[in-house]
Amino acid sequence: MIRSRVFLVLGLTFLFITLITYAFVDFREREDKAYDLYQSESYLKVLGLYAEKEIPTGELELTILSQTISQLEKKLNAKETSKDLISFFQKRSGTKLIEWETTRGTYYHIEDPYLAHLKTHGDGYKRALISKIGTLNKPIPKAEVTNLLLKLILEDPRGMEDSFSRALSNILSFPFEPIGEIESEFLLQSLHFLANTSNTSLFHQTAIIRGKNVNLRSGPGRENSEVGKISEPEETICLEEDAGTETIAGSSGHWKRCFFPNLQKSAWIFSGFLTEVSPNPNLIAEFEKRFKAVDNEIRIDFEGWNGNQIPTTFFGTYIPRDSVRVSGETGFPIYGLSKESKTVQRICKKLSGDKNYFEFSFQPTDSDLPISFLELHLNYDNREHLAYTIALDKESIWVNKNRYVLDGEKRRENLSLHIGSREGDKWNASLWRRNTGLIQSIRSLSLDESTLQSGRYSWEICLPLAKEPNREQVLLFEIRTGIH
Repeated sequence: MIRSRVFLVLGLTFLFITLITYAFVDFREREDKAYDLYQSESYLKVLGLYAEKEIPTGELELTILSQTISQLEKKLNAKETSKDLISFFQKRSGTKLIEWETTRGTYYHIEDPYLAHLKTHGDGYKRALISKIGTLNKPIPKAEVTNLLLKLILEDPRGMEDSFSRALSNILSFPFEPIGEIESEFLLQSLHFLANTSNTSLFHQTAIIRGKNVNLRSGPGRENSEVGKISEPEETICLEEDAGTETIAGSSGHWKRCFFPNLQKSAWIFSGFLTEVSPNPNLIAEFEKRFKAVDNEIRIDFEGWNGNQIPTTFFGTYIPRDSVRVSGETGFPIYGLSKESKTVQRICKKLSGDKNYFEFSFQPTDSDLPISFLELHLNYDNREHLAYTIALDKESIWVNKNRYVLDGEKRRENLSLHIGSREGDKWNASLWRRNTGLIQSIRSLSLDESTLQSGRYSWEICLPLAKEPNREQVLLFEIRTGIH
């Protein structure tokens, strides 16, 4: 009897210790902890996860650490600089704190030891660079502005057009040293491409000057100092607009901060002296030619996505949901339909150029009924036309009405749909896992044969979102598309 009580007490004690351990000890991967701390703006805690001079090897961790440095630099240069934060970086051996004397006082710059270790032109590098530029909140030396500007315009903004356009607008608000003819052309190409891309801050912001010797000012309003003059038909790209309305020379409008390529600077101009024009198609064509090498593959993932907002570069009616982290990556949950409802919304991403494969990475589901998690549309006649629907249940993957039984292991899968020959008004496709064909001859839904033959269409990737979802889900991690 006594022995049984002793074992009972020991068992309860062990259970109590186990529960306390699981309640207070975080067993997640370090990169998952770093991601969550960064999202909650606990930047010093992110640094606390790593030794001062440690350079991790993972792209995700390097990206988070570089972005963390940028956010802390922004805090150092806020209106009220924290002396404790300055002291922290003065003592930290893994980073170097530099003081730049500028027209608006001392700027505290933290040398970033992580950015240089990211893969140049990779998504992590671009995110870190965009964060670095986007967090600048007061002038820095011209040479530093020029360096960041040149780095930015060498990157392909496709896939992160919105954040790229905001970073470019921010860096162009600061004076920079003259850049060369080739670099100036690259800058113009990027600006006109973004001005031709919806869901960016630069969309429809190309204009020509109307009038002679129009005043350019240092701020929005005639009370600000004059910084130059400009005459028609000079071209400009406007970067931001002041909210106030004013009437000048009988014309009502707003003050806009615009970039003037021939002057290589931005300044404020009254909108009454601007006439909107379309972005230059020749510059856009040169932009696409310059990045033709990366046209072969476009990668879409959900890193940096805030569950309350539509993922970057997607459009449509968005239904908020919480992101899910698995092994350091963000998954986008797509839920099954409830029994009461069959209604879905869709968010889509437009694609440019030819595409003949779509690779998708996902986590299997426990759903008995197929959950549609990916749709491929063709856009022509200004309308979306469904070509393929990809769905998943706990045993199988479905492409339109074609089924392939998976092996039942609940592991992450990478499959791809290869678009092949065309037969009349339908595409023929095949489903692959690496070099193994799973389903052959998958016909699309009916499309317009003359449009397919002429090539006057573009692809769109759409994610169906249930209006009244059930609890079952498919986690989508990334999509790659391009030409084999």
